[in-house]
Amino acid sequence: MKFRFMSLMLLAAVSASALTQSNSPQNPVEIKGEPRHHPKFENEFVRIWDVTVPGGDATLWHAHRNDNVVVTLAPAKLHIETLGRDPVDTEWKYGEVRFSKATYVHRAMNVGTTSFHNLTIELLKPASSNPPAAPSESGRETVLENDRVRVYRVSLAPGESVPVHTHPFPTLDITMNAAEIEVTANGKAVRHPVKEDDVSWDPAGTTHSVKNVGSVRFEAVVIEFK
Repeated sequence: MKFRFMSLMLLAAVSASALTQSNSPQNPVEIKGEPRHHPKFENEFVRIWDVTVPGGDATLWHAHRNDNVVVTLAPAKLHIETLGRDPVDTEWKYGEVRFSKATYVHRAMNVGTTSFHNLTIELLKPASSNPPAAPSESGRETVLENDRVRVYRVSLAPGESVPVHTHPFPTLDITMNAAEIEVTANGKAVRHPVKEDDVSWDPAGTTHSVKNVGSVRFEAVVIEFK
């Protein structure tokens, strides 16, 4: 039994080594085959990958076949190589939100000493063939907007709240830190302890208010899908 287990481990190591050696810009893996990308959530509109690249490590060459939004949860200095483009050395900051158009093939090397952590959100299909006009929202800072998404940053000190509002689009909420919030919808208030990188999905037309009922500042990124 022990010999069989060791044989299976050796076979897995050989297979992983062969994959790495054959991997190239011309022979990328799909995201689901990239070992630092882990599935976190999926519905008909989005597919979310939880990505961690330790310091000194690198992803394989992989293909992004859908437009995507990336939310940085732990900062790092990266060297990014993209097929058909010049290499880029860049610093990704905590809480930063970036949008990329598909299709592209790349790999990312973490040239720092700390782990790089992000959520990569693939946009699978538009939420509407004729999206409504996006009204301005008080109390929330818009950090990115285009024809696919509108992204807000929410920051609430203990006791602060976002007043009642309606999302015209389906919405993904990403919690940036552990906190406790109270969400009120349809006259009912529910408390939610949340942690870093929690995600929650709300359908179009959701009406609610959010209050920080904890003892630390609540930070979140809210993505509306058009």
